[in-house]
Amino acid sequence: DSESKERALVGEVISTVALAGQICRETTVSDHGIDMEIEFKDDNNKATGKMLFLQLKSGDSYLRTRKRDGSELFKIKKARHAEYWQKQAFPVMLVIRDSEGEVRWMRIDDYLRRESEEGKKPVKQIVFDGKRFDVMSVRRWRDKVLGQDLL
Repeated sequence: DSESKERALVGEVISTVALAGQICRETTVSDHGIDMEIEFKDDNNKATGKMLFLQLKSGDSYLRTRKRDGSELFKIKKARHAEYWQKQAFPVMLVIRDSEGEVRWMRIDDYLRRESEEGKKPVKQIVFDGKRFDVMSVRRWRDKVLGQDLL
């Protein structure tokens, strides 16, 4: 069922973030479009207050393939979520786990700001170009958020 799939994704995210040596917290209050947060630690293993926010989705029903170009599309069901994601102080990542167990993520706050022309027009879907969610991708985001992006 969908609840079991969501809980499996939560566990996988927590595990991956822990293996990357970072802090992961589930958001337990009412759903406003952010399910979890990752707080990054510095080189001395101290919490920095710098984060990523995560919106988690598990199952194949969240993505559909556009016939004309093969792009994967994520439908935004609640316009208030898109508005909320754009207003966050830290990057917002859409994390999707498919039925095969593959977990991918994509930054969506900047995508939505760009597509909405800074909030002037509504965005109803995201062209999902998710990259593999794994320990190394969490560490790359840590370096980027902490200003240590050497790429």
